[in-house]
Amino acid sequence: MPKKPLIRYTSRSFETIKRDLVEHAQRYYPNFYNDFSENSFGSMVFDSVSYVGDMLSFYLDYQTNESFLETATSLDNIRKLASQMGYNYYGNPAVYGTATFYCIVPADTVGLGPDTRYIPILEKGTRVKTTDGALFRTTQDVDFNNPSVDVVAARFNETTGKPTDYALRTFGLVRSGVESFVQREITTSVDFLRVRVGDQTINEIITVFDSEGHQYYEVDNLSQEIVYLEQSNPNANTDQVPSILKPFVASRRFTVEQDETGTYLQFGYGSETEIDKFGLTDPSQVVLKMTGKNYITDTAFDPNRFLGTDKFGISPRNTTLLITYGGNNSNSLNVPINGFSEVSQPIIKFPADSSTNTAIQTSVTNTMEVSNDVAIINDNTLPTVDEIRYRTYAVYSAQNRVVTKNDYEAYVYQMPTSLGRISRVNIVNDPSGINKRLAMYVISKNNDGNFTNTNGTVKSNLKVWLNKNRTMTDQVDVFDARIINIGFDFKYTTESGFSKTNVQADVNTAVANLFAEKQYIGEPVYITTIYQTINRVQGVVDTLKVTPLIKQSANYSNLGLEIDDVLSKDGTFLKCPKNCVFEVKFPNEDLKGTIL
Repeated sequence: MPKKPLIRYTSRSFETIKRDLVEHAQRYYPNFYNDFSENSFGSMVFDSVSYVGDMLSFYLDYQTNESFLETATSLDNIRKLASQMGYNYYGNPAVYGTATFYCIVPADTVGLGPDTRYIPILEKGTRVKTTDGALFRTTQDVDFNNPSVDVVAARFNETTGKPTDYALRTFGLVRSGVESFVQREITTSVDFLRVRVGDQTINEIITVFDSEGHQYYEVDNLSQEIVYLEQSNPNANTDQVPSILKPFVASRRFTVEQDETGTYLQFGYGSETEIDKFGLTDPSQVVLKMTGKNYITDTAFDPNRFLGTDKFGISPRNTTLLITYGGNNSNSLNVPINGFSEVSQPIIKFPADSSTNTAIQTSVTNTMEVSNDVAIINDNTLPTVDEIRYRTYAVYSAQNRVVTKNDYEAYVYQMPTSLGRISRVNIVNDPSGINKRLAMYVISKNNDGNFTNTNGTVKSNLKVWLNKNRTMTDQVDVFDARIINIGFDFKYTTESGFSKTNVQADVNTAVANLFAEKQYIGEPVYITTIYQTINRVQGVVDTLKVTPLIKQSANYSNLGLEIDDVLSKDGTFLKCPKNCVFEVKFPNEDLKGTIL
């Protein structure tokens, strides 16, 4: 019986594979092949096989690394792995703010004040434009009939001195982006249909209807059947609640998936004949799993699944989908004070005008103006790879519950981008509170990637988002984290024979990369890490001194702190208060190195 050849499975590189092939030929075929020179035909065969083996080893390692969140490098793979663990995000985040709206209404012919017939309502979806061309739209009706509206006389009759027109001012919430429409024709019956909507900048799927008028609802996962629909409250006049939520079985549903190639809708594979039906099933009528065992196991019961179907919803077949989606039309979404220039597409109704006097209505519409008294600055950047990993682990641990500190932080990062973006969050026990009062500190970024206070509208959205799953006894107060701008001066020596200019450039780059990822709220900065980073640069002999600084001027936040207020006693790190965050705002100016 011939002896089994020795195979080294640990040989995976070009050199080691070729070495083993040559050794194999010398050992088992000494009488048939003995020309091992570099220019021989056999050497070419060895090189070719080794090349293929090296390539296979490389892609095997690559595929293995891309299968785990910790080692994956492709953004698409990281997003897919994060989605499997419960963390999803898509689209460039929307930016929220408050706009001021003005209009001129003719005076009432009887008595004083504006003619109520021509006081308009600016409807939800009205577009406003900034001086940079970015489009925003109103998120709710702006009612000029509201008692809080400011009314002043604007024009007067030169003869009588009585007002002929009144100027009205009110406020409304706006969000960046515009609504767009796309039609997708479905001509075949495909299980688990996947439909492309558009590119990867889409941040909201608003509605999906088919040509028969059926609506499809977005869910977190296709096994989720219950959604909550907002409906008008018939008792709104008495209880002051404009809307109520009602549970609804979404037999037609989809999830949203997004990667570098675009945004997609993922459907299930059910049909009209499946068990899914409209309406809410009575849980007492649901047939649960029954067995012949004389005991009961602790089987989890998902209250979201009342129907027990395994088809994951009705998929559209032989129809046309009309998809309404939202997305930003500009990357410049920071709006300075008075940055809104015009109401570009007003949607106006006059509920009290039964005469439909279009001339006066058109006149009032043409006087509509918009401005903003407060600058709109927010973070519309996508999370980095490291941020995705951090948030995914937190979301996976939280399992959609909000109990612990980490649960709260993970749930904040899960807030849909259509509601705004929180860049950093930290939650602590409120030292001034009692019982279970918690203080949540948040911070956002502007278009330049620098920290800025979170927009008030985003914080309001955050409170609503937290109320979904927070513990009933927890009371959460949302505050702005305070920004502490810091910088460092460092002195070091270099080796002879190295270009000081090149070494200095390498050091500056290494230290800047150290602060490329923004700090977290309450996270300290270790000065010893800066020493180590500089010393690892080729050409540096030793780092002699690193001096931390508090940056305070017109371009920085001014908290009145001195460096001794945050420097540890041994001088090795900067300790950050729990309601503050360190930031190196301008690396080229705040990180200065000197060669001695």
